[in-house]
Amino acid sequence: MIDSIRIIDSVVVKDSVRIIDSVHVKDSVHFVDSLDVKDSVSIKDSVVVKDSVRIIDSVNVKDSVHVVDSVKVRDSVNVVDSIHVVDSIHIVDSIHVVDSVNVIDSVVTRDPEYFLGKCSQENKGVLKSAIIQDERRYFFCDEGTVMWRAASNVEVNNYFVKKSAVTKFVRLDSVAGILAEGERLVVVIRHAERNTDSAAGTPLNANGVQQAKELGGKLASNLEYHYGASGSIRTQQTCRYIAAGRAGVDTLADLSVDTLSHMGESWYVKDADAYNTATNSKGSWYVLSKWAYENSYSSAFYDFEPRCSEWIDSVAIPFSERAGTDVAFIATHDLLIMPLVAYISAKKIDIKYYDSKKWLNYLAGFAIVLKPDGSRVFYAVKGLDAGRISS
Repeated sequence: MIDSIRIIDSVVVKDSVRIIDSVHVKDSVHFVDSLDVKDSVSIKDSVVVKDSVRIIDSVNVKDSVHVVDSVKVRDSVNVVDSIHVVDSIHIVDSIHVVDSVNVIDSVVTRDPEYFLGKCSQENKGVLKSAIIQDERRYFFCDEGTVMWRAASNVEVNNYFVKKSAVTKFVRLDSVAGILAEGERLVVVIRHAERNTDSAAGTPLNANGVQQAKELGGKLASNLEYHYGASGSIRTQQTCRYIAAGRAGVDTLADLSVDTLSHMGESWYVKDADAYNTATNSKGSWYVLSKWAYENSYSSAFYDFEPRCSEWIDSVAIPFSERAGTDVAFIATHDLLIMPLVAYISAKKIDIKYYDSKKWLNYLAGFAIVLKPDGSRVFYAVKGLDAGRISS
């Protein structure tokens, strides 16, 4: 720009600016993403702009920068995925901005090290969590960069699955019995025994009622329970009779049991036609176990680890958070639980019906201890003498 430019009142710039003849700009203004200038721009005296307003990746929030507490920016700068300038900017002489944004008294940013400590060679590969903006977030000390990076949900669960090192079923009451102060327990088990009919309206048989009540007696404690189940009568009954056994009474017909969604094998099915074709030929136990352990029939199903991890994070743990009790207890079905037991045991527990003819027993499944520091411990649990049955 040569000589001086005096602009009085306001300049409103929207979308594009086309200037012919009167202003020559050469390599001077470089915008990445978008710049939206509204209301007034007051430019006084002469302004020489030459490589001076240059904004490149200046607001880059990725993994390592986090906004702490609430951010309320009024009458100045509102940054949302780009650079959005609202109201007025008063520019006198020149501004030189290179790869930085300086906002005073408006936005506070903190590196993950503020919450997690230093990421170093000594703790690389470690997963830690912190409460940021009232939300628990997980970070890995990355082995390559030796810097903290955000961890995905499947990475978080895979990490704790590996640390839990599950190789066998343990008694459910033994897990509930070691719950420490501040810890919460999520239990996901198959319903008690039914007759051969697998329809949704099929109730527990007399043996199943007794199984559930006896398990409830073993779980009697001062812990507070909340129950959830599929819409099937037998899963609802399982919760009620377990609760009755805990209370030492015959029945709790008026017990509040939440009816939950995503309680069957359809959670894993990506292509229903391919799944139905396979199960019509081999049966659901064969097909589902062959997929879980060997990734067979992959065209019919979602990817194994991400789908199992997603169920834990979108169904089991949110149910526990909504319940707000010591124990969140879910009774559901074998076709949902079998892949989850394979997942939380890193496939160490054999429920390979396609090969060994082993299958998940009644009142068996898995549990997660949720610790106050954000860590998780997985268990394969059994409510009867054995976690598996043979066919």
